[in-house]
Amino acid sequence: MKKDIVLIADEKGELLKFLYEKLSNIPRGKVKSFLEHRQISVNGIVTTKFNFAIKQGDTVKITTAEGTKETRGIEIIYEDEEFLAVNKPAKLLSVATEKERERCAYSILRENRKGDLFVLHRLDRDTSGVLVFAKKRNIREQMQADWNERVTVREYLAICEGTFEKKSGRCESFISENRVHVMFSGREGKLAITDYEVMRENGEYSLVRVNLRTGRKNQIRVHMKDLGHPVVGDKKYGATQNPIGRLGLHASRLGFTHPITGKEVIITAKPERKFTLPK
Repeated sequence: MKKDIVLIADEKGELLKFLYEKLSNIPRGKVKSFLEHRQISVNGIVTTKFNFAIKQGDTVKITTAEGTKETRGIEIIYEDEEFLAVNKPAKLLSVATEKERERCAYSILRENRKGDLFVLHRLDRDTSGVLVFAKKRNIREQMQADWNERVTVREYLAICEGTFEKKSGRCESFISENRVHVMFSGREGKLAITDYEVMRENGEYSLVRVNLRTGRKNQIRVHMKDLGHPVVGDKKYGATQNPIGRLGLHASRLGFTHPITGKEVIITAKPERKFTLPK
């Protein structure tokens, strides 16, 4: 059973120094581990930053029991009073559909934690990375009402076939969906804009940082194919190689304007170990 320690800051300062002072009976290494394992929140917002700035009157809560980081293998990477974000594994649905009613990230979280949870967006089954849920119905409604305006960062990592002649650039096209549910670029459809930058390459494959300026279905997969460098493991969009045994696409960062605080929240998810440039 979890045991919480609640402290009220009596002056402004840095979080770790405050914790050292107030938790003097606990070894300093253990206090640091509370931060590293996401067991400390300030005014309901979980933080791992040693130098997090606190001010007089702030409520600092320490959950001394471990086990807050994962829920049945799904890593929780951010949580406050309004949002919960996880690092979704590849090959797991975000949300069940009428056609696919198998277990998904949403159902696993609902089964293993208390409180409401509302879907904000989705990742493809084979794409890993940042997946954010709202914890309150009104927050979901606010976010979905102007999602494109609130979202400030949509960053992905992609492992692609071949070597890019142009190491950075922008791909812009109109994207539509055909009768067999494959997206493609053409003269009609919705405008899609993708910025990319090659981070590393080895002659056969390239690790690419991608930033979406629009959020269209399968946008990265279509644009990488258009550039002649499909995402590895993506047979649907022209890939011929699958060196890492999964789709080479990971949602690495998502940023949005918080509807309550008005501040930008940027959530980062590390890819699994095998998500690396093949040798």
